[in-house]
Amino acid sequence: MANNKVNKKGSRRVRRKIEETRGLSITSLLDVLTIILVFLIKNVSMEAVKISELPDMHYPTTITDEKLLENPEVIPVKLYQDRVLFGIDNLRMGTPDDIISDSNKRLAMQQYFESEMAKIPEDKKDKACLVVQADAFLRCVYLTEIIRVATFANFPNIYFATIEDPDWLTDYRPASLQ
Repeated sequence: MANNKVNKKGSRRVRRKIEETRGLSITSLLDVLTIILVFLIKNVSMEAVKISELPDMHYPTTITDEKLLENPEVIPVKLYQDRVLFGIDNLRMGTPDDIISDSNKRLAMQQYFESEMAKIPEDKKDKACLVVQADAFLRCVYLTEIIRVATFANFPNIYFATIEDPDWLTDYRPASLQ
């Protein structure tokens, strides 16, 4: 705005408004954007490494329950904290501790798996599968023993029944941290 002043003689002296335009300095803004860009590139490239397929690795496959139900050569195994059940008829094989410590139970498991494999026609044996449904808090040694015995009975496919949880990692707390 123009500034009007009156001098001693009574005449008006008019000052012109001089608009000074200063250049906008974006140096610090570019520094911040560069840091953000580097951070984003680093994180995106790390995520890509975590989930990329390796060309010389063979990944296991899985099937959905709809496809599983279409396959009549499915033998379910259910491992609870206090019991182990085999087959559609829920044949009781004792407790999880029994399949580790009792050699007679392991032999009975192997005979059951072999008899189930014998019932499957030769042209469908490659589609036969064992589906293991296990309590989440069971020790892995029980699952390992079931898998060991099933592989001795020549089961070509062993699947684990799971429930999809996209936030499993955020909800996961190891027992030692609770």
